[in-house]
Amino acid sequence: MSVILLLGGSGLLGSEFKRHLKFKDISFASPTSSDLDIRDMTKLQEFVRNINPRWIVNCAAWTNVDGAEESFEAALAVNETAVQNIAEVAKQFGCQVIHISTDYVFDGTSVEPYTEDTEVKPLNKYGESKLLGETVLLSTIPQTTYIIRTSWLYGIEGKSFVKTLVTKALMNQFVRVVHDQVGSPTSARDLAMAIVLLMQNPPANGVYHFSNKGSCSWYELAYSIYEFVGADPQLIQPIGSINLDLKAKRPRFSVLSKEKWEATGISIIPEWQASLKCLLPEIIEEVQPLETL
Repeated sequence: MSVILLLGGSGLLGSEFKRHLKFKDISFASPTSSDLDIRDMTKLQEFVRNINPRWIVNCAAWTNVDGAEESFEAALAVNETAVQNIAEVAKQFGCQVIHISTDYVFDGTSVEPYTEDTEVKPLNKYGESKLLGETVLLSTIPQTTYIIRTSWLYGIEGKSFVKTLVTKALMNQFVRVVHDQVGSPTSARDLAMAIVLLMQNPPANGVYHFSNKGSCSWYELAYSIYEFVGADPQLIQPIGSINLDLKAKRPRFSVLSKEKWEATGISIIPEWQASLKCLLPEIIEEVQPLETL
């Protein structure tokens, strides 16, 4: 496999993807944001020209959902402008692009899992910025783009709801967690492995959904974490979304249909409970030093 340019390699998904590439002994380049500012078209062109990758995997993103409400231009610079640069450079040098997007492009009013063809209607500025990035890619390089929408992502590195709750569970802390938002927790390890398999056996280009199978509320996810860690789940108080003082609205239901992905035969998608149990011991090991502070 030709060299891969991984953008956002230090983030939650990027770090897991990088780990998997090393394990598989697959050649890749993963510059830090200080080494390569993807918002700078000239620098991106120069970097791609020098390494001549077959694939550009974009895990870089503005992910501060509430922050995007007040700093929309900054969010657009990463989630749209930088993606436009990636599209233009990929077109110039003949690269395939894999871009990670989000369930937040949907409004959460459905009662059935969202398919790739469901009308998009983001509720917040973050979702709007990610949708604009999708639009840029599909209008610029539709024949060489894969957009993978995922949801409720967690991993060993980076920030996530799961890591936060593991830390609180280890310290037997009381938490308040919403019970009226439903989605599918997704293991960054599962998604990273799936991306590699996609590159090894590429299906038709386009938009795909990938999240772990099944669904739960944030409260149910927190309950599972506390049980696994051995903390008392009664320390978790279920609350309604209306009780949270958040700047950005969240979709109440954002379960993604995986039928299109599964139809390609790229990979089997595990249930969310199984993947969570598989990764939790490593997450506990990662956050354990915090528990002793």
